[in-house]
This record gives sequence, C-alpha cells and structure tokens, in this order.
Amino acid sequence: MENNITFPILTFIVGVIIKHLWDRFIRRIAVLNYTMSHHYLGSSSEDPLFGSVKVLYNGNDVKNLYNIFITLSNEGGRDLTNLELNLSCDVQSAILISYASKKASLNQLEFTEKYSKILNSDDPNLVSLKFHKRDYIIPVLNRGQQIDILLLTTNFGGNKPEIFVGCDHTGVKMRLRKLPPQVLFGESLRLSSFIGLIFALVFCYLLSISSISVSVVAWLAFLIGIFATFIGWGTIKIFRLVRKVLS
Repeated sequence: MENNITFPILTFIVGVIIKHLWDRFIRRIAVLNYTMSHHYLGSSSEDPLFGSVKVLYNGNDVKNLYNIFITLSNEGGRDLTNLELNLSCDVQSAILISYASKKASLNQLEFTEKYSKILNSDDPNLVSLKFHKRDYIIPVLNRGQQIDILLLTTNFGGNKPEIFVGCDHTGVKMRLRKLPPQVLFGESLRLSSFIGLIFALVFCYLLSISSISVSVVAWLAFLIGIFATFIGWGTIKIFRLVRKVLS
C-alpha cells in the first residue's frame, strides 16, 4: 500500500521539476551577438606645401568620415518579435546616414515611431538626437537570422567615432563579439599584403627596364602578383629571424 502511494508522489515531484526546468529553458535570456568594424574613408587636412583637402557633407565641412558595419545575429534557441534596436554615438561624433536590413531581405528596417517623430520635428532641441542616435524596430528575428547595419559617421575632433548598441527588450542581452585580426600563418595579413605589394611594384619596375622579353616579363609579373602576399609574409618572417639572431 505504501509503495502504491509513494510512486505517484515521486512521479508528481519529478514532473514538477521537469516542468520548471523546461519553463526556464524556454524563457532563458536570449543573447544577441553582434560584430562591429570601422572603415576609414577620408579626412580634411591643411598642408602649406600641397594645399588643403576638404571632406563635405551636405556642403558642410567634416573632420573625417567612417563607414561602420554592424552585424547582429540571433544564435539563440528561440524566435524574437518586436525588438527595438538602439544605436547611439559618443558626444563628439554624429551619425550622418544609416541603413539597416535583414539579411537576404530587400526591405529596409523602419525607424521606431518615437524616433520617426523626432526626425520629422522642427524643434531645435531635438537636432542633436537626430544625429546622435538611430532607433529601429525589428518585427521578427527568427533563429539563425541576421541584421546588417551600415552607418556613415564623423567625429568633430578627428578621432574614430564610437558606436553603442543596445536593446531593452525583455529577456534579451546584447554581446559584442570582437572580430579576430586577419592573419596569414601567424602574421598580419594586412602587413603581409602591403610589404608584398611594395616588393611586387619594385620588382615589376626592374623587369620593365631590363632586356628580358616582354612575354617573360608578363609571366613573371603575373606570378609575382599572385604570390605577393606570401612574399610579404616571408619577408616578415626573415626580418623577425634576423632580429632574433642579432638581439
């Protein structure tokens, strides 16, 4: 008799625990990972010898221009709806132009109703908000989907603009995922390419003034162009080896 009562009670308790754990699994915090990359476009400068260079936006001088690419992805276990995505910059910067869309979609994301009112307002007190933030509404962000954002920005002090990404949606947490530097067998890919390009230009120039036939020069230049990055990588490795031996 005792066993007949104990088994249903234990089953009930186990069921309650499983239900509790399942609810916590379903309602767990969704982490939205995003990456951000800055791409320098140009800056204004004054030089007494070579003259001045001016970067303009709507006819007005700006210190510099940066394209900032942000990629936001839902890598969690549940679909999200009605997300409000908030973008802002530091006080010394301004967001000039912005575009946001869901990957593989032809439609751009719309601004939130509140931010749209700010954009359409003539209130001079709201001018700073127009250029220091962007608020987008994401109707649906299913598991595995991605949002692509492009910002054209400037910094009044000539520095690199800072962009902040936030979302106040219940149960959602934003997390910046830093992009790893591009490397080629342990060395900087950018530096390897730069050194290889210089080597290729010098080598091609020497070939052009030599007495070698044009066809041979063309083939050598073609091969140098293909392997320029690896030549740069090898140059860095040799330099490090020599410095290590001499130090």
